[in-house]
Amino acid sequence: MAGVKEIYRLLDEKYPYSVQESYDNSGIMADCGKEIDKVVVSLDITKAVVDYAASVGAQLIVSHHPLIFTPVKTIRFNSPLQKLLAAGISAISAHTNFDIYDGGVNDALASRLVLQNIRPVFKVSEKPVGGVIRQNFIGRMGELPEEMSPAALARHTAGCLLGRTAMEYTDGGRPVRRVAVGGGSCGEFIFECAENGIDAFITGEAKHHQLLYAKDNGITMIVAGHYATENVALEVLAGTISNGFPELNVIITRIDNPNSFTE
Repeated sequence: MAGVKEIYRLLDEKYPYSVQESYDNSGIMADCGKEIDKVVVSLDITKAVVDYAASVGAQLIVSHHPLIFTPVKTIRFNSPLQKLLAAGISAISAHTNFDIYDGGVNDALASRLVLQNIRPVFKVSEKPVGGVIRQNFIGRMGELPEEMSPAALARHTAGCLLGRTAMEYTDGGRPVRRVAVGGGSCGEFIFECAENGIDAFITGEAKHHQLLYAKDNGITMIVAGHYATENVALEVLAGTISNGFPELNVIITRIDNPNSFTE
């Protein structure tokens, strides 16, 4: 067994919480004081995830998105937080630190898309890690094994991401080889793509004006869905916990996926 703080320290060693963005609230969401022998890993902590964790006897949920993002003024009956506390289940999140740090969300997304020569792109901050100031990059970039058309890249992306059959995309009007990725809501980084020589940018969410900019500047932009671009890293998060505490039973759940698709 392990305690909540021990699992937090493991995650902090692998994906230091000191690099999280200033607006974030990653870390321990709730500590109910129980020893842990079963962990549920999910993208979000929804009511369904809490019910699932309780049904399998888990004492801890580790999520990517924080359950508590802004100060809590009221705990309402049947909310995810109330259900979590009533069930005596603890919670830890690893959000922007897991996006940013080596081996996290965006490395997992780039690898899933079979990019080569993966490296950081889109600098967001400089933060101390182990007494050294570290430059932090939210995205990753790399090259496709071979050149693709924008339509072929959209099909490739759909095939690589769990549960997707189609993609919304803006055709940059030229073949694609160099690709950048930013899982979740990273549409604003389209404005840095041209200066980095990027042919295509794959993210989870984008605004209309960002798509217009991409088209006007000859960059293919694929909007693959927030959930689809981040849930690829759940195996990484679960593996980190399992490797650190082999005695724990670590279960991945995807019942928090809010999306449905038509054929």
